[in-house]
Amino acid sequence: MLPLFLTEPQERLHMKIEQLRGEMVSLGTSFGFLHPDVQKCSQDLDQLLLQYYALGSSKP
Repeated sequence: MLPLFLTEPQERLHMKIEQLRGEMVSLGTSFGFLHPDVQKCSQDLDQLLLQYYALGSSKP
């Protein structure tokens, strides 16, 4: 669940995350979820999610 108010960096990351998630699902549907392109997309998504969570946890 998203917080009610996102900072600009959080919003940009959120948009990238959603775009990459859609791409990963599309690739997975076309090639299967064990395909190397899907795995790479998943790893990239993991990195974006870690960045997003780091931004959220840095609040006082």
